[in-house]
Amino acid sequence: MEPLDPTTPSAGRAEAVPPEGTTLLLSDDEVREACRMPAVIDAVETALGEAPGPALALPPRSDLEAGNTFFRVLPAILGRAGVLGLKMLHGSFERGVRYLLVLCDLASGEVVAVLDAAHLTGVRTGATAGVATRHLARRDATAAGVIGAGFEAETNLTAVAAVRDLRTVKVFSPRQARREAFAARMTARLGIEVVAVDCPQEAVAATDVVVVATNTGHGGPVALRGAWIEPGQHIVSIGSTTPGVRELDTAVLARAGTVVFDVDAATVATQSGDVIAWHALDAAAATAPRTLTEVLNEQAPGRRGDEDVTVFKSIGSAAQDLAAAVAVCERARALGLGRKVDGLASLRTF
Repeated sequence: MEPLDPTTPSAGRAEAVPPEGTTLLLSDDEVREACRMPAVIDAVETALGEAPGPALALPPRSDLEAGNTFFRVLPAILGRAGVLGLKMLHGSFERGVRYLLVLCDLASGEVVAVLDAAHLTGVRTGATAGVATRHLARRDATAAGVIGAGFEAETNLTAVAAVRDLRTVKVFSPRQARREAFAARMTARLGIEVVAVDCPQEAVAATDVVVVATNTGHGGPVALRGAWIEPGQHIVSIGSTTPGVRELDTAVLARAGTVVFDVDAATVATQSGDVIAWHALDAAAATAPRTLTEVLNEQAPGRRGDEDVTVFKSIGSAAQDLAAAVAVCERARALGLGRKVDGLASLRTF
């Protein structure tokens, strides 16, 4: 399995669409095999480069709850890629979560693919951070620090390594065995020296890019504090995507010269516990950050200088999911992966 190879180029978009009338089904294992981080980074950047409008329709996500079960649906239309679709996820933090993505051809409406999106979600999160790092981190960045040692810490570090020439990496996780296993695994995978350290401050010190990818749980402690930040660092934060979860203290966001979100500030301010806390402290500052799309289109400034501290705060969007799915489907078809079925979602005329 080589899901995060940082060297393989993207295939052409035409390969994403199966023969007329058939739907490609991809399991989680098949998605893993078809994932190539550089291709997903490029696909996500292309999708996010579209300003919301005819080419990119991105309505608010829908969130439902029943007892301790949540159900979230994220729809989107990617006009340039010629697809529309949605990702759904449901479950609980206690029992686990299931992810499913449905990809349709924009012109015909046919369901071209249905993917298990568990692995895909982690990869697209990393890829989006890779896009942000490409445009916000110093160009000479060579050292990274990682707080967290789970799968999304892997995908985010892999994406950073795909867009910057990293030489050294430090990682901290509260569990020694977990951080040491991460260091060994990522050293072998990326060919970069990854060292496990004993505290988060050590992971952050003397680095150019800081990746914070944690699961502190509802009401849990923050993982990164503003007092640890050094001038010129670029910070990626992806762990606080619900109101009750924290990852950054407010000093991180307040200290940054540039804060960029992956979706609009009003949405992030209702979904991320970090930004909710920042909003309560300074509502004007918390509503000021621009989106990565605006940075890509030069409608908003990115890094202002080598000493600027930049923060990229991500909660995820369906545009990222669909763009990643297109890239994965291209690769899956080239490799002959998946199962094809006929007649899914037959056409009803009126």
